[in-house]
Amino acid sequence: MLMRSCLIGLLISTLVGAPVQAAGTQPLGVVLQADRAHLGAGEAKNGASVFVGDTLTTEQTGTLRVRLGAAQLALQPNSSAAMGQTAEGTSARLERGTLIFSSSAANSIEVRASEARIRPTTAQALAQVTLVGPLEFLVTSQRGTLEVTIGNEVHTVPEATSYRVLVDASAADDSSPRPAAAGRSRFLLIAL
Repeated sequence: MLMRSCLIGLLISTLVGAPVQAAGTQPLGVVLQADRAHLGAGEAKNGASVFVGDTLTTEQTGTLRVRLGAAQLALQPNSSAAMGQTAEGTSARLERGTLIFSSSAANSIEVRASEARIRPTTAQALAQVTLVGPLEFLVTSQRGTLEVTIGNEVHTVPEATSYRVLVDASAADDSSPRPAAAGRSRFLLIAL
């Protein structure tokens, strides 16, 4: 009888604590379509949940599409992105390849490429970011306006515009307290 009471008490305390632990691990989104793609170390499957800290990758001929609240992102072949969260929504750090994102609300997603943060400033945005190298990427706004930020410098990418962005190597060191030289930009936007 004593053993049964202890077991019931243990079960009750476990069930009471389970919802509290689960509340801190809400998924960021869900996989909508996966073909030769990975979610963390495993294979990405349609309907799988995406959490903060997950890494999404695609193989040479793979694709992956994920819904993240008011935004969606798609990884093109041979691409990788690490998922995170911002105060306004979701963030994705592009580690290699090409990422396409759409958003039905301004600031619902932030893409990090090299040292830059790219986010839509208008609703109904559609954009593509391709990481060329550690300090170079291409950004295209197909619909809506984007904001590209490095440090405290901000540039706007209007709708139907593409830019090649070259990041100044000194911008990569955010711990530097010295200001940029007068008239010198931390990054260079080149219209394509």
